[in-house]
This record gives sequence, structure tokens and C-alpha cells, in this order.
Amino acid sequence: MKLYILILWFITFAYYSQAQSITLRILGQSNYTEYAESNVVLLSVQQHDITKIEALKDSLTANGLDNPVVKVATSKNQQITHYKFENQDLNTFDNVLVWCSALQINVYKIYFKMPEHQFKNEYDHAVLALKNANTQAKILANHLGYKIETILNIDDETTYANPIYDTIDFDSSKGQRMLRFLELLSNRDVTYDTKSNSPSKSGGYNIWVTYRLTKT
Repeated sequence: MKLYILILWFITFAYYSQAQSITLRILGQSNYTEYAESNVVLLSVQQHDITKIEALKDSLTANGLDNPVVKVATSKNQQITHYKFENQDLNTFDNVLVWCSALQINVYKIYFKMPEHQFKNEYDHAVLALKNANTQAKILANHLGYKIETILNIDDETTYANPIYDTIDFDSSKGQRMLRFLELLSNRDVTYDTKSNSPSKSGGYNIWVTYRLTKT
């Protein structure tokens, strides 16, 4: 979601002109974009039209493409069969759609396959968000005639903000299962779905940082 407010901050103080220290709260941000790994088309054909899929495969082979059309499911009544074709090259993918149209193969869904979200990367985003907050704090402090004395608090929204994660080895198979379980509990399957209607997906990492400023 696009953020329309890039800097949110407030200053609390008593008798500002005479105060030797004030509190400043800054929203630090780190924005990023993930790009699709491949393009996917889902096809469906009636059982009596199964030869159309074979014709599509022949077209792929004739054009030197080794990305197969894969059968993914058959309807309960055995009358409709579903197939999937996946390719990284957009021009190739467009050609396949043209062939499907010529062969009158039903295209019932097209989507972009996004990379699996790497939760470990959130640490890097958190560091960048903190640097962003520090930069803003320095500019505001200098403008007010103050300097940063210390950071009082960091309200971190990272997945690993809770100390419970310190005991989990996410490189192990057990750690991966634990992470998967935690994702399901937090409904992250919806947030980080690998199927997207767009070839790119933007995200952001936010942290609130509270500083104590003193007079220069």
C-alpha cells in the first residue's frame, strides 16, 4: 500500500523555550519492490478436446521451448482437465496465449508468480528503516537547535521482534516448520501470496523510534 504520509512525528515538551531536553518520535521507513519470477497460464479443455493440448505441446517443441504444459487436475466428473504453462520470458508467454487462442483452448486464469517472501530479509529492512529515522531525527533536531542524546525506544514491527524467535534456528527443517506454523497463525499466507495480478509488488517496513534531544 502506498504511504501518503512519509514522515510522522511529534514533539512533547514543557516550556519549550526553556527546556533542556525534549522527546522526538520518528517513523522510519524502508520500501522495497519484489518482481515476478515467471508468468503462469492455467488452461482447461474438455476431455474430447484433449488433442488440442497435444497440438499446443507440438507448437512449443517446434519453437524450441522446453517449458512443458503440465497437467494439474481433472474435474470430478472427468470431463474437464486443467493444465499449467509457466515461463519467465514475457514474449514467449504472449506467443503461447496466441497459440491457445488459435487452438481454441480455454484460458481460465493468468497470473504472475512472485518469489517466496524471505522473512530473514526483514532484518535488513529494519536496519534501513532505523537509518531513515536517524536521518530524519538529525535534520529535525538541528532545525530546532538540539542534538540527539539517545534513543529511548524502538517500536519494531519485524517478524523477529519478539524474543521467542531468538531460540529458533530457521536454517533447520524444524525451524522452517515452526516459521510456516507461525505464518499460518498470523495469516501471512494472504499477505505473502505468491500469485499476483501484477508483475511487481511493493512493500514497506516501518518502525517508530523515540529520541531524547538536548540543547546544543
